Amino acid sequence: MRYCKFLELYRKYTENTETPEIIHLWVGLSTLAGACEKRLWIDRGLFKIYLNLYVVLVGPPGVVAKSTSISLGRDMLKKLGFNVFEDSVLKEKIVQEMCELEKAVEVDGKPFYHSSITYIASELNVLLASGVDMIKFLVNIWDKDDLFTYKTKNSGVYEINNPYFNLIGAAVPEWFGTNVIADMNSTGFLARLIIVYEDQKRGKVPDPTPTPEQLEAKREAMKILNEIGSMCGPLAFTQEATDFYNDWYTKQEIDTTQDYRIVGYLERKVKTHVLKIAGLMAVGDLRKEITVVDLERAIHILDRIEPRMRTAILLSGANRIAPYVQKAVALLDARGGEMPIKDVVRAFYTELNKDQFKELIELLEDLGYAETRVSGGKKFLVRASKQ
Repeated sequence: MRYCKFLELYRKYTENTETPEIIHLWVGLSTLAGACEKRLWIDRGLFKIYLNLYVVLVGPPGVVAKSTSISLGRDMLKKLGFNVFEDSVLKEKIVQEMCELEKAVEVDGKPFYHSSITYIASELNVLLASGVDMIKFLVNIWDKDDLFTYKTKNSGVYEINNPYFNLIGAAVPEWFGTNVIADMNSTGFLARLIIVYEDQKRGKVPDPTPTPEQLEAKREAMKILNEIGSMCGPLAFTQEATDFYNDWYTKQEIDTTQDYRIVGYLERKVKTHVLKIAGLMAVGDLRKEITVVDLERAIHILDRIEPRMRTAILLSGANRIAPYVQKAVALLDARGGEMPIKDVVRAFYTELNKDQFKELIELLEDLGYAETRVSGGKKFLVRASKQ
């Protein structure tokens, strides 16, 4: 599917890299969100939805160049003068700097004050090292309207007018340990995260030097970001978009028997994430009107990441068998994508008992990583095509 003009230009700019396209697209969306700041919103009557995102790129270290990919969008925002934070890991420091970076724009003939930032967390675990306290702060500021007040023990009271916190970070699957996941879920933070999980490169690119066409795409993309910097006010829906969303919304059924860690996200996706992404798609075309196409684009890009988001959460360590999934995949890849089940048993018999091994095979099949086949009276484990 083709997305908004900005994302298509960003896709062109980043095409000659080993990083999977979907990661670049979500960095592009986060970059769009950073340019929108608090100046643009969707009015839902009783509340407003702002276009900030909490995106986390998850993958094995050094494989898909998560931090390098994030830096491409970061550099665009910084060059155009948007506020970007990177290394502040203390909540008090973040609050203080947001207070100092207050801006004013004119909305409906009146000054509108806001403190908008994009926070880059190359290692999300470092930002969240202080535990539940930081997680609660991020939850509270995610959709905070008007004034955010923060009291400190020694420095008094900080007041942030209309805070806007746009987050993009990177993490490895193992970091989402049982305790961290529990804290995220109990506070509602996990439901606000959009997790983009990739564990393989899209190909080998020995020379990633951008072509003249790619550099031109970058220049055009930055022109769009620059124009977004002067947009402000609510985004409207066409009547067709309203009807489409209402019909789609009423048809969504959340299966509450699923993994509890994904249910909260699915609820948030239907009510909020789809609308945020649709708004960004509209703005990426320099429009303040959301159409059916924008909603279709939003649903499509969210649906693309959902199966692997489940995988990332599963691999967090809460499941006893989960750590062996990637070991089995790597073993299959090293053996050309196919090996007798007996050989797989030999590789894991010192670590897994019979029931656990059976569970591992079922898990590989459920996740779409591998399947079992019988050939010549022998049973084989075969690598499935990538999702």
